[in-house]
Amino acid sequence: MSVSGAMYASGTALHSFGVGTQVIAHNLANVLTDGFKASRALYYDLPERSGSGVTTQRLSSPQGPLVPAPPGLPPGGPGSGVIHGFLETSNTDVATEMVGLIVTSRAYQANAKVIPTADEMLGTIINIRA
Repeated sequence: MSVSGAMYASGTALHSFGVGTQVIAHNLANVLTDGFKASRALYYDLPERSGSGVTTQRLSSPQGPLVPAPPGLPPGGPGSGVIHGFLETSNTDVATEMVGLIVTSRAYQANAKVIPTADEMLGTIINIRA
């Protein structure tokens, strides 16, 4: 892989892991939102350009824990979170999200380190040729 290819691969990885961090932050911000369905980031390779990409997917299952609905809460329709007198809470698992955040942040840091290293290598190559 060329030096510019390494920079491109790291740049696309930085974008992908940035999106992954946003997905985790969104899940954690809505951990107490009734009926919230967590999302996850799905990473994939771009073999033709030696890069990476990301897409998000909403997790429709598992269902969040059910708690008794407060009195006077009208029964809702699909997607309201109210099921036969019970309220579905968020299906976000904080422990899983925190582990994912650690992994994603370390991967981001590793790819961020590649760019100045590749830049230094490119500078050395230019100095040798000059």
